Amino acid sequence: MKINDYILVHGKIINIKNNVDDKYIWFDIVKDEYFKDKDGNLKNYPSFFSARIPKTIANKYILDTNIEIVVKGIPKGYLDKNGYRQNYIHATEINGVEINEDILNQVISYDTDGIMLWNGKRCESIPTTKEEQLELQKMINEICGKDYE
Repeated sequence: MKINDYILVHGKIINIKNNVDDKYIWFDIVKDEYFKDKDGNLKNYPSFFSARIPKTIANKYILDTNIEIVVKGIPKGYLDKNGYRQNYIHATEINGVEINEDILNQVISYDTDGIMLWNGKRCESIPTTKEEQLELQKMINEICGKDYE
């Protein structure tokens, strides 16, 4: 049985990067944490987190800087080109909405010739006939009250 440890972060988006790689949109979150110093003064110590979501489902979410966000995800990490450890959150939920790229990939895929498939059915455009074009033009004319030919 595979067990994933999850992290939950609430904060504000401060940066969005769409050009890091082909598969993911990366964004940075700042979370303000407060503590009292030895003199009893309240201090602010921000924490910074990076997170990523697949580009294929990014249009389902409104990501913008300075908005509050709650991200649930799996902590991940890698060594960058300089050998430094970089940690990030692979988001599985944003603001309580589950992210499931596997389901989306089952719905939308591509045939061997590059045509999009929706639930296994090809999404091909069919050019309109001259009769259909004339019918559409007639409807436009009726709506607009003018002749738009």
